[in-house]
Amino acid sequence: MNGAPPIITDVSRPWWEALARSEVAVQQCDACQHWVFYPRAFCPACASQELTWKNVSGKATLYSWSVARVPVDKAFAHLEEPVLAVAELDIGIRVPTSLCDVGPEDVRIGMTLSPVFDHDTYADITLLRYRPTDETA
Repeated sequence: MNGAPPIITDVSRPWWEALARSEVAVQQCDACQHWVFYPRAFCPACASQELTWKNVSGKATLYSWSVARVPVDKAFAHLEEPVLAVAELDIGIRVPTSLCDVGPEDVRIGMTLSPVFDHDTYADITLLRYRPTDETA
């Protein structure tokens, strides 16, 4: 994989490359127009293998969240009780993420979120994180 982190596969590479450019790109099925996430080689709605990567706004609402009080792996040990979340993008797909610039006491299901492109936490990979917007849900 040319030194790429092991989470990057041929199928997911466009997702990670878009994040590195501070963009959110998601697959859409050419046959049925279904949005596809996580990245895969076929549409889960109609099984078509004709998928196109499309840039989307990345705007989202908070679907679910939790505070990780104990790291699940040594790779995350440096993070102090991150707020893990599931964000529902305005196109209807849900993505796992973490929240920044907000404490657990201020997190609310349905709050509107803006994307944050974290180029710094890990070398050679950009993470899609979210922060609350000024708008209300």
